[in-house]
Amino acid sequence: MASEVLERFRPLFQPRSVAVVGATDNAFKLGFHALAAVTSAGFEGEIYPVNPRAGDEIQGQRAYHSISELPQGVELFVYAIPEKAVVPAVREAVERGGRAGVIFAGGFRETGPEGVTLQEELVRIADSVDMKLIGPNCIGLVNVDANLNATFASPLAEFPQGNISAVSQSGGMGNVMLNGIIEEGVGMSKFVSIGNRANVKFADMVEYLAEDPETGVICLFIEGLDEGAVFLEKARRASRKKPILVYNRGYTEKSAQTALSHTGSVASSEAVYHGAFQQAGLLQVCSSQEMAATAKALSMGASLPVNGVFMSTHTAGPAVVISDICERGGVRFPELEPDIARAIGEFIPTHALPRNPLDVFAFAWTDPSLYLRSTDLALSQEDIGCAVAVFVSGAGSGPAFPAREYAEIGRKYGKPVFICLIAPASFMDEMQDAQREGVIVLNTPEKMGETLVNLNRFASLRASQEGNGD
Repeated sequence: MASEVLERFRPLFQPRSVAVVGATDNAFKLGFHALAAVTSAGFEGEIYPVNPRAGDEIQGQRAYHSISELPQGVELFVYAIPEKAVVPAVREAVERGGRAGVIFAGGFRETGPEGVTLQEELVRIADSVDMKLIGPNCIGLVNVDANLNATFASPLAEFPQGNISAVSQSGGMGNVMLNGIIEEGVGMSKFVSIGNRANVKFADMVEYLAEDPETGVICLFIEGLDEGAVFLEKARRASRKKPILVYNRGYTEKSAQTALSHTGSVASSEAVYHGAFQQAGLLQVCSSQEMAATAKALSMGASLPVNGVFMSTHTAGPAVVISDICERGGVRFPELEPDIARAIGEFIPTHALPRNPLDVFAFAWTDPSLYLRSTDLALSQEDIGCAVAVFVSGAGSGPAFPAREYAEIGRKYGKPVFICLIAPASFMDEMQDAQREGVIVLNTPEKMGETLVNLNRFASLRASQEGNGD
């Protein structure tokens, strides 16, 4: 079954050849950017620019004046043409053996009855040969693993490789999701702007990504669902295999109107979505920033139950924020066992109290070994499942946190370790260095607290699935 699903969508994500219909040398046209995106990503298959008004070449590639001129069996067609030209072009592609398509143009079901009819005709043609279509009304897809950028945004090819895959109804929110994930210092596997969902829907994508060996965490932005029951059933099966995070908007009157005119999405009540997502084992988040931070933690292996947190800090305020968010969200800070508290009390400053959370004041900023010694002792406690160190970055002008040694302590106990490394994004080289060692780093106490709560929620979701026999 898995290989069947992967093969069904292989022409979309791993095509052997790509045709860009509407390709041009005119930088003011979408077709220019679509062809540049494909070529700049380093795609290793054949590339076929198509434009009836072209000369012999387009952007240095041999030009084709019609789809009928193409060799038989070109797999993926990227359509950078107006909506009225899309249906005939898809029909021609089908006749030439096309297996997949990406359609940027709007003007389909989101515009009303005429657009609905146009999209239905599009789907009928594609379904006759099981051709998979992304869009219409989308920005396309990226597969970092295959050097494929089938969008009209060349910079998307520059995202680092990782194991997080994102599917968004909205192209704009897709960019927001991607930017958040990259700012967290982790990489992507696949990105899909699904748009109007012609014949590739969210249900198809969760089914595919659950089997995709390059995907470890799935992120979804949903404005509305057409076939809710089908999606929830496939999502329920997929969530048993991989974490699925979902960010859903479109509940209010105006946002629902915008969603309908944007991608033809019909929203539902917030309570209905929340309950359905929970039953399917999906972890619902409230912002793109929360999604990015939680996806990072899960992608770096922090999927074990939090089971109690040990937190150490040299500055009380951020620790107060983390504690408040965590305790309100059901995450505990267990009391230290007497022998562990005594051992910590022997080396911390005399006016510091050996408890959890542990505040060792500015002494730990000048001597970060205090973090290491206290964490080593605390993680030996059975009801403590992870450690968080709160540290204000010196950004090169002060001490650096000893991330390598800290990571080794986490590996020693088989428990995830986090740093709330407080620094502006422009000074986050320390974050990258620490994450290379295996430490999960977040740069605000709010994100740290929310992520710990979400990991705890995720563990509960998994336990509930197992309890139900899923």
